[in-house]
Parts: sequence; structure tokens; C-alpha cells
Amino acid sequence: MKIILVSHGKLALGLKDTLEMIVGQVDGLYAFAAYSDGSKDQYLKAIDAILETDTTEPILIITDVLGGSVNNEVWQLLATHPQLIVLTGMNLPLLMTLVTYPNQVTLETIGEIVTAGQHGVMCINQLVTEKIDKEEF
Repeated sequence: MKIILVSHGKLALGLKDTLEMIVGQVDGLYAFAAYSDGSKDQYLKAIDAILETDTTEPILIITDVLGGSVNNEVWQLLATHPQLIVLTGMNLPLLMTLVTYPNQVTLETIGEIVTAGQHGVMCINQLVTEKIDKEEF
């Protein structure tokens, strides 16, 4: 499976770098910093070239924010590329779960991975308070 990270600015590049620092090099992982070169659609041309190389294997595109211009442009690719799965709200726990997922990633199994990414977002203050409250009783 190919995984394409796309963000405003260099978030996707940084997440790819950090992910590979933790888990090692990930084959088929691409990252694009949209609009960073002053071009509106340069990253879309690069993504389209990746999509054209294999039309049978599922390809996952993860964007930074729902409703953002990057996400809006990427999800339109669903109309012409049925092998695509598009997620938004990229974060490191999501990516770590995705690249270490023991089963084949499909539209049916992607929910487990998304849930893991969501569970990676929490308020440490509340976590500490809950732990202290449990220890007092």
C-alpha cells in the first residue's frame, strides 16, 4: 500500500521524518508540502503521477485538516481514482498504527486505525488528575 501525506506547509514532511526515525524507512510513503514552492497545484501533479503508477493497489492519502484547501483538492481525486482512501487529521499515532498494522488496510479496516489516531490525542492534565484521584481511594 502506498501512503501519501499532504499538508499546508511542511507538516507532512516533518511527520514522515519523525515516523521513519521511530519505525525505520517505510516503503511507499510519500510526503508533500502543499503551496510551499509558491505553486498551487505542483503537489497535485506529483500525487497524480503516483496514482497513475498503480491503479489496483489501495492508496491512502492523509491530509492535515478537514475543510482545508489541501483536503478539498485531494478528496476530489476520489471521482477518478477508485483505489483511493482519503483520511484527514493526520497525526503521529495514526501514522504509527497505520504502518505497523498487522492486517491488510482496506476501507473496512481503516476505522480501527482512525480510532487509534484519535486515542493518541488527550489532555495530560486530565490523565494525571484521574490517576491521582484513583490512587487516593
